[in-house]
Amino acid sequence: TGSVLVFKQEIDRAIAPDLVKVADPSKPRLDHDQFLAKLQSELPEHRVAGWGKGPEPGSADACYIIKVGDKEGKMLYVDPTTGLPRNRDLDANETVTDWLLKLHYTFFADHVGELVVGIFGIVFCLLGITGVIIYRNFWKTLFQLRWNRSARMFFSDIHKMVGISSTIFNLILGFTGAWWNLSHLIGHLIQDFPEPIVQNVDRQWSADVSIDKLVADARVKVPGYQANWISLPHEPGGDVMMFGSIENQGFLRSQYGSIITFNGATGELKSAIPASESGAWGQFLDAFRPLHYGNFGGIPVKILWSLGGLAPAILAISGSYLWWKRKFRGPVRR
Repeated sequence: TGSVLVFKQEIDRAIAPDLVKVADPSKPRLDHDQFLAKLQSELPEHRVAGWGKGPEPGSADACYIIKVGDKEGKMLYVDPTTGLPRNRDLDANETVTDWLLKLHYTFFADHVGELVVGIFGIVFCLLGITGVIIYRNFWKTLFQLRWNRSARMFFSDIHKMVGISSTIFNLILGFTGAWWNLSHLIGHLIQDFPEPIVQNVDRQWSADVSIDKLVADARVKVPGYQANWISLPHEPGGDVMMFGSIENQGFLRSQYGSIITFNGATGELKSAIPASESGAWGQFLDAFRPLHYGNFGGIPVKILWSLGGLAPAILAISGSYLWWKRKFRGPVRR
């Protein structure tokens, strides 16, 4: 699933253009206030809680909506030139890769699935470390493939070559995936209050506060700032938070690492923290996204990440075969 999801945007544009592309790319985007007002009017039973800009011109935006009476919602593809959902059937507003993404990090089991995937990530890291210890003299025969010997020797060579060659890559994927899932679960356990249930669709920020103006103010405060995700308040007067990027930022900076927060009741700036000023730990965490998704170097890096994502499958097959042969091998001839 990870190998496929590296090309999520490309796959979506190829097989689901009606969802992820705008109807008329030549039309200008609505401003932020017009967009939110139009979309909210189209969703009488849902509140718009978050809004993400499309990855490139001509792409649909992605909004997070929560149904009245619920506390968790779903993503919705929306045309930024009209403020209308790309599919009126809200239950069908999902691509194949959206389905794969849920499988990838939750196994369709919500928090239990996140825990299982997080544990798998830790185990994957441990397997990589122990593999290097077992094959500590790997450089002597790393690329040796004994084709003309037994299947067991061939699979042993494959297992060693793929495992050692992809160790750093696997540690990155395993650690970042485990961190995201387990830190999310721990956050739910230690939070002092439960997530609020949506009671109505009323806007939770002041009528005198313009989201369009806040975005403009953010660019003044942080030159070159691009708000890629806007989190709207969940309660009256709550904060409006923007997660974005800065023009010409480093290749290991994510699209959401620079965070700007405004008071939803007054529109006053509360904080502006570019990723470069978030401290060593903050910058370390921000690098997880490009390192995990492989979206920092164009198609060549995506191909490399996609191929690397196949390493766990190869190791699982070769490792299972070696275990089976060792456990059930016949009596040794004397």
